Amino acid sequence: MHNKGIKVLFLGLFILCTSCFEIIEEVSFNKDGSGHVTLTVNLSKSRTKLNSIMLLDSINNYKVPSKIEIKNKIAQVIQKIKQIEGISNVKNSSDFNDYIFTVSCNFTNVEALNTVISNFSSKKEASIIKQQQHFSFDTSQNTFTRNYHYDLSQEFKKTNMEDRKVFETATMTTIYRFESPIISSKNPTAKISGSKKAIMLRVNAQDIIKNKNTIKNQIKLQK
Repeated sequence: MHNKGIKVLFLGLFILCTSCFEIIEEVSFNKDGSGHVTLTVNLSKSRTKLNSIMLLDSINNYKVPSKIEIKNKIAQVIQKIKQIEGISNVKNSSDFNDYIFTVSCNFTNVEALNTVISNFSSKKEASIIKQQQHFSFDTSQNTFTRNYHYDLSQEFKKTNMEDRKVFETATMTTIYRFESPIISSKNPTAKISGSKKAIMLRVNAQDIIKNKNTIKNQIKLQK
């Protein structure tokens, strides 16, 4: 219920925005597979509209969550993350001025990181993530893989045509940093930094929904 609740909560906020939003996934990896992750939901470009919406009980048949409800849902997820083996230094912030929400933590291995990610998914998605592994990191081959591609199509189908416009400008951004230089990337949309130690991929939400693009990738690192 907690997993579904946090997903529905933010999906509702996205739709209520009827403007641009961005989900950012930043992960810094060490050579042994440990590292740090920061997950951000950025609704700042819709803050003026959200300030007005937050004064209402509902709009367009969607219940408007209160700040307390949002904080409580996030607190429930944070509490679960803190109990995950291999996770430490869990932090979160909720900025209701610019509507930017972040969660960050350290992880000892990708298995722990995958468990963290599953807490932001539905029960069905969490099961798939555990089977397919959202992330995998082969230290012997120096290969990092982003395996899982979020399936937003079912939630998208539940919305009406007007509400679907919000996904036209919405984006999903992934930023991965490594100690070793990047040799290659299988996703042609991804951009490798000048230092060769970071890679960024920004994908339009509708392209993900319609399977026109993907955030999956396999990155080969220098030994």
